Amino acid sequence: MASQFALLKTNRFLPIFVVQFLGAFNDNLLKTILVVLIAYGLWDVDGWDPGVLVAVATGLFILPFALFSPLAGTLSDKYDKTRVTKVIKLVELIIAIVAVGALYSNDIYFAFAVLLALGVQSAFFSPIKFSILPQHLKKEELIGGNALVTTGTYLAILFGTIIGAIIAPMETGKMIGAIIILSMALVGYLAALRVPAAPAPEPEIAINWNILGKAVTVFKFALAQKGGVVIAILGVSFFYFVAATFHAQFPNFTKQTLGADNIVLTVFMVVFSVGVAFGGLLNHVFMKGQIHGRFVAIACVFMGAFGIDIYFAAQAYPKPIDGTLHDLGTFVSNFHGSRLLIDTFLQAVACGFFVIPLRAIVQDRTEKSVRSRVISSSNMMDAVFILCSAVLGTVLLGAGLAIEELYLTVSIITLGVAFALFFVKSIKA
Repeated sequence: MASQFALLKTNRFLPIFVVQFLGAFNDNLLKTILVVLIAYGLWDVDGWDPGVLVAVATGLFILPFALFSPLAGTLSDKYDKTRVTKVIKLVELIIAIVAVGALYSNDIYFAFAVLLALGVQSAFFSPIKFSILPQHLKKEELIGGNALVTTGTYLAILFGTIIGAIIAPMETGKMIGAIIILSMALVGYLAALRVPAAPAPEPEIAINWNILGKAVTVFKFALAQKGGVVIAILGVSFFYFVAATFHAQFPNFTKQTLGADNIVLTVFMVVFSVGVAFGGLLNHVFMKGQIHGRFVAIACVFMGAFGIDIYFAAQAYPKPIDGTLHDLGTFVSNFHGSRLLIDTFLQAVACGFFVIPLRAIVQDRTEKSVRSRVISSSNMMDAVFILCSAVLGTVLLGAGLAIEELYLTVSIITLGVAFALFFVKSIKA
């Protein structure tokens, strides 16, 4: 069995990998800078609760995926995916220039508008990065290719969040952030120029500008697919529901629940991102290039179980009482602090092991002529589930629940989903 990392040496995979990596990096760098500035009281939030604002920021970024994914999928099936990618990355470069102004404005509403624009740009690229893989990769390479893309995405999240969390409190943080955002957008555009052609499978399809009508159409395509594709789409979306809930609230969880500083926050984000990446790569070892979902229910059990233990570990962790913030040394020297990091890592590994087979099922078992549109319906469903996580967070935190109680709620839901998956046969074949 060839190593999945060999794909990184090929022109049919490396350029699109770089494009998606740098795009995800920039999205998360800007979002993390904003979240840290909000969570640590370094920016004027106009009287808003920081926990609610973090949930709103997540919702604003993901809303375009719910609105524009069907149109994005149609464009991806109608036109050469490489040509569309070049246009999208040029737009990202323009948005990056505007983002610099947002960073220096100290205006939360302007910054959120830029975040929304980045979400629109990402929504149009999202169906391409997965629907292009079956055009450039062999069937036995899909598991490895998807694992690498997911690994790249979460490493991009990792680096974006680490750098964002570190530079946000710095006096020169805005300048450093501006330089990085502009540079990565430029390199991403140059990488897009190297992506091999990906001819349109359905160049004759008409563009329907009716967002609601288009959404109905792409969902009809998805429902027409066999082999557990619909269940796999829902499973991928549930992964995003869980991951978004935990990841989005890490800044507030670290500061408000645990009383720890921004370095501990960075470690949490590192642990979670590396865990998802590691779990995704494990699929290549266990599945040996085959495409099935026999392990997803078990992975889902571990997602829920470790999430529940995060709640109990957070309850047991001794929060500082003098108003100071625990540094990393103090945090990891406490048993429950180390326990929280281990739980977070193992939950993330389970998440990565859960999502990759489901995504490969959608790609492999969907008809070629409608693949981008079906993937766009999956992206739209992902967005709906992430929005649900943002709404759930806003409602529960606004009602006075603690962040660890939000985590507990989602983890109990996860165990229920795992139980249901044990009875689903269509994804196991």
